[in-house]
Amino acid sequence: MTRFSAPAARSSAAVLAALAAAGCGPSTTDAQSSATDILPSPTVTRTIGATTQAPPYAGAPVVRAPLPVTVVAGDPCTTALTPGQVRQMLGVEVRGRLGPEETPGPTCWWGNPVTARMIRVAFGTKDRWGVSAAYPSPAPGRGWVWRELEVGGFPAVAATRDPAWQCTVIVGLADDVAVEVSRVGWPEDSQDVCLAAERAAGLVVATLVKRARR
Repeated sequence: MTRFSAPAARSSAAVLAALAAAGCGPSTTDAQSSATDILPSPTVTRTIGATTQAPPYAGAPVVRAPLPVTVVAGDPCTTALTPGQVRQMLGVEVRGRLGPEETPGPTCWWGNPVTARMIRVAFGTKDRWGVSAAYPSPAPGRGWVWRELEVGGFPAVAATRDPAWQCTVIVGLADDVAVEVSRVGWPEDSQDVCLAAERAAGLVVATLVKRARR
């Protein structure tokens, strides 16, 4: 397979499209009223070539200490980041806005209206491909930055076509459960926005781990 996986590519496209929105990103009241009751769908297999597989596949690692799927149930605006964590990442305490649901599942945006920096969190409740959605890696020469990471002890992938402006980190919380964390806007202390996205993903994972232990 010579292209970046479709789910991850569509997620990055959604990040770029959101930059056209005013203020802190999209807000839809109807979506907000329904997302809090969304439960993760059953694990879905994926066909690669002639083979149908359940995650992990395509070279994605196994999640050694998986979290329960319930950690990505509900509204990411209220469960993914604390107000203090938002302030830590954006320099201002703002409420998240639930955006139109994307390929992964319920999606929330936080934005600093002064700096135009934004954070996006999407819970993977639809296809249930886990971090396998980011595999296999894109072919060289196609303009992608793609690197494997570990975030809070969980396997992850950072991916972008514009590393100076936006980056998405997909974290596998279980073999079939993932959370996507994107950072948009010039980073404060580095020209690599994927490092800022990785830090934001670490905060989200820490919050979800704490939620799972309650």
